[in-house]
Amino acid sequence: MAEKNPELLDHNYDGIQEYDNPTPGWWHLIFWGTIIWSVIYVIVWHMTPLIPDRITRLENTRQIAIEKQFAQLMTIDDPITKVRTVMGDENWLEQGASVYAGTCVLCHDKNGQGLIGPNLTDNHYKNLTDLEGMIDVITNGAANGAMPANVNLLDENEIALVVGYVASLRGQMLEGPRGVEGEEIAPFPEPISADQGG
Repeated sequence: MAEKNPELLDHNYDGIQEYDNPTPGWWHLIFWGTIIWSVIYVIVWHMTPLIPDRITRLENTRQIAIEKQFAQLMTIDDPITKVRTVMGDENWLEQGASVYAGTCVLCHDKNGQGLIGPNLTDNHYKNLTDLEGMIDVITNGAANGAMPANVNLLDENEIALVVGYVASLRGQMLEGPRGVEGEEIAPFPEPISADQGG
């Protein structure tokens, strides 16, 4: 079978002639297809309600992460039960220690014996008398802002984690620079262990 020879064009540049070798049709299809796809993509992605805006997508992703991280705690409605559940689970206490390290260490020291803030390891408290009071102090602050509010910094599950962790520090009786402050309060309720299930 004889090969088809492309036609030579009439141009002649310094003795060089050019073949008429057009771009294949499939190449044109891909080229125009990418242009059409880009127009559709811009319209659908940026100009229709089919795709949520980036703030909504970020919030949805954040909510999914929170649900995954706090799956068990999110099923508990009662804040005291939630805190007691944290107190009875080493994994939750570790997460509470992590929240504590990020929000409380500056004032209460890494071990809880107090720096600017009071000692958390003894049985004396200034602004609370029970776990519910501790939740309130960490959430809304106390002492005219000396203890800052965390309501905009931590969600309710993170507050339960840090309250559970701080409650677990009680009774270690570490010596702090401020000495004993406040009144001795009744013992906190017993932790709820995982096998008790609330």
